[in-house]
Amino acid sequence: MKKQTHSARGFSLVELLIGTILFTIITGIAFSLLMSAQLRYQGESSVTQAFQQANVALDQIVRDIHSAGYPPISSFSAATASGNPYGYALPFAWTPSYPLTPCIVGSTCTVPGQYDLIVEADIGNGQRVQWIRYSLQGTTLMRGMTPKGAGDPVGATDSSLAPYLDNVMNGNSSLPIFTYTFDNTTPPPPSQPSFIREVNVTLIVQSAHPDPQTQQYRTITLTGQAVRFNPNQ
Repeated sequence: MKKQTHSARGFSLVELLIGTILFTIITGIAFSLLMSAQLRYQGESSVTQAFQQANVALDQIVRDIHSAGYPPISSFSAATASGNPYGYALPFAWTPSYPLTPCIVGSTCTVPGQYDLIVEADIGNGQRVQWIRYSLQGTTLMRGMTPKGAGDPVGATDSSLAPYLDNVMNGNSSLPIFTYTFDNTTPPPPSQPSFIREVNVTLIVQSAHPDPQTQQYRTITLTGQAVRFNPNQ
C-alpha cells in the first residue's frame, strides 16, 4: 500500500510583499479617513459650542425685553407712584437727560443705541425694578443688572457689567446688535425710548478656535425679534 504525502507549501516572498503593500494601503486609507473625520468633528464642535452660547444669550435678551416696562406706572395710584418712583418701570432707560427729557433714538440718544441697551423691569427677584444692561465692548457682549435708582442709568450699571458672550463680531462688521421699531399710531409717535415696541437682535459670533482643516475662523449669525408686552406709561 502506498502512502500519500502532502508537502506544506508556504507563501512566497512576492506574495508576502504584495500582502504587506495591500495592508499598508488599506491601513493608510483608514487612518486618513479617521483623521479627516476627527478634524471635521473638532471644527463642528467649536461651531456648535459658539451656537449654543449665542442661543442662550439671545434667549435671555429676548426674555428681558419681553419684561420691559413691568410694572407700569398705571398699575399704581398717583400717590403711590409719586412716593415710589423706583417701584415702576419705564420700558427702556436712556441717556442723556434720564428721566426728565427723552432723547431721540438714532440721533440724540447715546443709549439705547446699536450696541447698548438698558431694559427696565421687575424680574421677580425681590429686588424691585432693575436696570438690565447689554453693552458690546470690543468683541465681548457685557451684561449687568442693578436696582433702578436716581441718576444716570449708564453710570449706575457700569460697575455691574460682566462678560456675557465672547467673540461677538458685530462691531467689526458694523452690523448693529439692536435695531428698533416703534408703536404704530396716527400720528406716529416720536422715536423715543418710551415708544420702542420691538427690538430686533442680531448676534454674529465667531468660533473660539479656527477650523482645523482650513485654519479659518467660522462665524454664525443668530437673529431674534423681541416684542415689549407691557403698555406705555
